[in-house]
Amino acid sequence: MQPETPSSFRLICFPECAGSTAYYLSLSELLLPTVEVLVVQYPPAIDGGQGEHVTDSPELVDRVLDALREWTGRPVALFGHRAGAALAYRVAERLERESESAVLTLFVSGSTAQRDSGRRDTPLGPPVLACRIVALAGEHDPKTPLHAVRAWRRCTRGRFDLEVFPGSRGYLDASRREVVNLVHDQLLSQSNLDAEWEFGADDKGA
Repeated sequence: MQPETPSSFRLICFPECAGSTAYYLSLSELLLPTVEVLVVQYPPAIDGGQGEHVTDSPELVDRVLDALREWTGRPVALFGHRAGAALAYRVAERLERESESAVLTLFVSGSTAQRDSGRRDTPLGPPVLACRIVALAGEHDPKTPLHAVRAWRRCTRGRFDLEVFPGSRGYLDASRREVVNLVHDQLLSQSNLDAEWEFGADDKGA
């Protein structure tokens, strides 16, 4: 997708499954031109054996990285929801390790921290990421208890923030405006002063 006005950041979205890309494209209507939204479209043949749901398989990570090579000329942030969070984490790890691309923020939504897909009880080792991680969670989501979501802090040497939304698993819809505000605030807080003056302090979270 090509924006009509130049953007300062690119937000790469990793949906939970192959059929949920429309939600993330709709976010571009709420986000300022500061942020360009790109959504990963998963190949139907790569589903980790879980129907439409994706995994962080090495093959899929490789294919995503190949698709992103022409889009990393500007600072990028990654946003992964549920199963897409683990994939976004793997992609961020590879981007930091294998390229000069700057990952500003990794947003992980509705997901507990895990290093090895399918091995939820594996202890986390030393952090491998340098970028900021922002974890989003529903306050009463039984599948992502807050103590397990907080474990994402052990995945980065950078800053960690936890944002808790009312309700359970439907906060991306129920709190869509708040999620958009969060993305704006997190990205703009890392921009330089020139970018802040260009777009105006009053535009943040609009």
